[in-house]
Amino acid sequence: MTDVGSARRRSAGRTVVALGVLCGIAALGVVAYAAYELWGTGAEERAVQAELRTSFDRAASTVDESAGSSDPADPLAVAAPVEVPADAPAIRRLPGGVDAAVAAAQFPADGEALARLQIPAIGVDKFVMRDVDVASLQVGPGHYVGTVRPGFEGNAAIAGHRTTYGAPFGRVDELQPGDEVTVYSADGLFTYVVLDPAEAFGDRLDDVNRVEGGHVVVDPDDTWVVAEYGDARLTLTSCHPEFTSRDRIVVVAELVSEVIPRADIFAGLGEAELLELVSEDLSVVDAFS
Repeated sequence: MTDVGSARRRSAGRTVVALGVLCGIAALGVVAYAAYELWGTGAEERAVQAELRTSFDRAASTVDESAGSSDPADPLAVAAPVEVPADAPAIRRLPGGVDAAVAAAQFPADGEALARLQIPAIGVDKFVMRDVDVASLQVGPGHYVGTVRPGFEGNAAIAGHRTTYGAPFGRVDELQPGDEVTVYSADGLFTYVVLDPAEAFGDRLDDVNRVEGGHVVVDPDDTWVVAEYGDARLTLTSCHPEFTSRDRIVVVAELVSEVIPRADIFAGLGEAELLELVSEDLSVVDAFS
């Protein structure tokens, strides 16, 4: 009986050791995965952002040449906030028709940058993708297709990660009313200023979960935050709290530079067609090509 008991104890001991090793390996796997999510995805995002800069610079140069700018130098070539010469055109428009080269810059293909977003107060300088699908948000902030492009009348909405893939909106909760947001695209250079949530949402402020500083927190299905409000605004959204997708954090900024009226783009289009155009519906562009 003693030999049998000893054998059982040795077997149990080996089992405990094996389980301990397996648990250790599993723990290492979890740590490795967490490290990849936090740092590995950030490295991937930085590499793609560098590629986006190259393609965006090329597109911006094309637009400058088509617009006949007296200073074709690309203001996006430096990391400092964008500055445009006083004699440069504030808005690049295509009244009555489409220039193929400019249209290609205004309506980038999937995987290409739509605009450059700068938020000095929280250190953001990122190129914005033209969609908010999973692949797009893994390489930068994304523009909600169906909302107007930045610079137009309406609500231009942009989403971004808070923790992984470079965490472009990792500090979005720090934004305060009055902070400046700059967007540069083929449509022009636009300056927004963060609004107080009470001013941004008015009576709808009662529908949010929480108000803090320059942002509100809402449920994930509260899509009314990206609806139109009869003004020209930029809405930034991200998951909240950090490391979860339980809620959404929302910051709204008001366009304080020149607004592009939709009707100034293509003559003869109805309001619905103009909305499709400035919301990146390429079929409208194709019809005028």
